[in-house]
Amino acid sequence: MQDTINELALRAAKDERVREELIQNQTQTILRTAGAVCHRHIDRNDDEWSVSLCAFSRAIDLYRADRGDFLPFAQMLIKRSLIDYYRAERDKLHEIPVAPYILEGGGEPEEDREGAYLAVVKESVKSSDRSTKEEIEVANEMLGRYGFRFFELTACSPKQEKTRTECATAIRSMLADAGLLEELEKSRKLPIRALAAVSGVSRKTLDRYRKYIIMAALVLSGDYPQLAGYLKYVREG
Repeated sequence: MQDTINELALRAAKDERVREELIQNQTQTILRTAGAVCHRHIDRNDDEWSVSLCAFSRAIDLYRADRGDFLPFAQMLIKRSLIDYYRAERDKLHEIPVAPYILEGGGEPEEDREGAYLAVVKESVKSSDRSTKEEIEVANEMLGRYGFRFFELTACSPKQEKTRTECATAIRSMLADAGLLEELEKSRKLPIRALAAVSGVSRKTLDRYRKYIIMAALVLSGDYPQLAGYLKYVREG
């Protein structure tokens, strides 16, 4: 059984259909792992579910056969992601990390999240364009009202071209529909069912990349010209 899961994980990194199947079959494992970390019952309505789902998907991207069995590896990443999530909730960040690949999507998933964080901060500090850093600070405070921070987007930005295109389609649909944007801003949650009907993007994809889509819709509909520049692929699609 374990060999089958390991093989599925390797295939899922290259096949979106297999990824969806693996996630669906392991949903209860993801929820149990999250519950064990949080010491309470977790369901799909909790933010911890979204964090754990992103971590599981990230585990698929990072898994290699020489890393042992897939499920323990995925559970380790879920635990780390939830710890990062609670740390971000607890602490006020003095430096706000944002890298181009986080906003643009694509690129290789980064396993060393702390290393990525420090590299981005270093790049931000040496930048002479203070307006960009000011936008990041304002946007980060704004995203905090939606329950997450820029740091968390490292694990939840779309990596594959197909999902990057689907996310762009969903974001454009949000921007074209004032009602959807109003519902987002009022409820502080992505209107997944309505957005799926309008955009044609699956609800599973919208749920998995919920934070990324929220961020992009708010940045592109708000007064963030520097950050919006990283998302020009959405407008050009």
